[in-house]
Parts: sequence; structure tokens; C-alpha cells
Amino acid sequence: MTPPASQPPASLAPMARLAAQVRSPEFISGLGRTLEAYFPGISYVVFHFADKGRPTALAHNLPPSLEQRVLQPYAERMYLLDPCYRHWQAKRRPGLASLDELAPAGFRKSDYYATYYRDLGLYDEAVAFFPLDEKDCVSLSFGFYRRNSAPNQAELIATLEYLFPLLEALIHQFWLASSLHLPTPDEAPSLLHSFGHDVLSERERQVAWLILRGHTGPEIASNLGITAGTVKNHRKRLYAKLNINSQAELFRQFMLFQHQETLI
Repeated sequence: MTPPASQPPASLAPMARLAAQVRSPEFISGLGRTLEAYFPGISYVVFHFADKGRPTALAHNLPPSLEQRVLQPYAERMYLLDPCYRHWQAKRRPGLASLDELAPAGFRKSDYYATYYRDLGLYDEAVAFFPLDEKDCVSLSFGFYRRNSAPNQAELIATLEYLFPLLEALIHQFWLASSLHLPTPDEAPSLLHSFGHDVLSERERQVAWLILRGHTGPEIASNLGITAGTVKNHRKRLYAKLNINSQAELFRQFMLFQHQETLI
């Protein structure tokens, strides 16, 4: 498809508010509010794509029913078939694209499209890729569900084309300023000792670390030599102790922790 001509938004005020949060852990949630300000009625997910491990949803505005039906299976296994994720893994470059530009020719006739798109009422998608380095990426995924209030895809891509350079710069500066690179496994011992040390047990910190790295429950069980049921219990307890309810909230707490560490 021919890319639409970039189109300036009516106001840059939402971008100005986002720029004011670039050194704050609230930047990611602020990014979500900015997207909603420009695209009322659109459904979005802000993903972190790592070189290895599963994607992490950093922010989204999906209702609980769609969160359970869309994000949970996506993070567990469906991402491996996702044209957007596969495109990033293959190309690793910034840009905007529609679903039809990224998917193979027969995608809309595939079982994947039938079960993960059509059955959920998700009839189209657009995505923006913002590389953080050669391995990591922040991806903005816009889902077009059958809601009359949502903008059409061409209008969304045209506005994003205009905003893209500024969004790219802000996201990159946020990542650098907040030191939010997930550490390598070699750095795990020091973080395991410090992150959550005041409330979590050593085993709970180990489970939290593996969750942050994108491992599933069975993988965590295998890694630690415990049962899947024990992993669930550890996850439940550490979520309760940290007063959170999801992996995304755990990731945000980890980001806040790293941000505080850089100020000490």
C-alpha cells in the first residue's frame, strides 16, 4: 500500500506533556495517554521486544476481557506467529506499517488470523517500531476493533508519520535517562539481592527475575527445579507483597526501582 502523506495533528500539547515526563517512570503510562489523546477510541498496546525472551506489554487500554483473551495468549505463544513481531526480529529498524504490509499474502485466510483476529473482532492492525538499540525495541500496536469511534488506519498512520521523529527521540531518551535496559544474566545476582529485598524471599526474587526475563511458568519451574504449582504460589505471593496484579505492573515496578537506584 502507498504510505499516506504525513498529517500534522491539531495540537502538539499532548506531546509536550509527554516530553515533560521523559525522565520519569510515568513516561510509559503517559505515552498511552498521549496515544489516546490523538486517537480517541483506538485500542493500543505498548510492547517491549527484546532480543531474546517473550514480548512484555508495558501499557495498554484493553478492557479486562480482551486483556485475558489477547495479551495472555500472545505473551505465552502467539507472538511467535505474529507478523509484527517477526518483522522486527527480521528487520530491526524503525518504521510504521499496516498489518497487510507485514503479513504474508495468505495471512487473512490462515488459522492464526481466524482464531486470533477474526474471532476477537480484530479486523486490522497498525504498528510503529522504535528501536532502543540493536536488540531492543518499543513497539506501539494499534488494534482496529469494530468500534465506530475509532479512527481509520490511513488517518492514524498519517498522523503517526508526522509525530514519529519526536516520539522516537522521546522514547530513546527515556530509555537512556532511566537506565531501563534489562540486565544480562551475569548481572542477576546483584539485582536479585536488591530488587524487592525488603519484602520478597530469595526464591520469590528468583521467580520475579525470571518473569521479568519473559519466561513462562513451566520454564520457571524447570529452571528452578520446582513444580508448576509452586511457581504459581510464588508468583501469587510476590504479586501480593508488591501490591500488583500483572507482569506489566511488575515490569513498571522494576523500572521505578532502577530509576531510584540511578538517583542514589
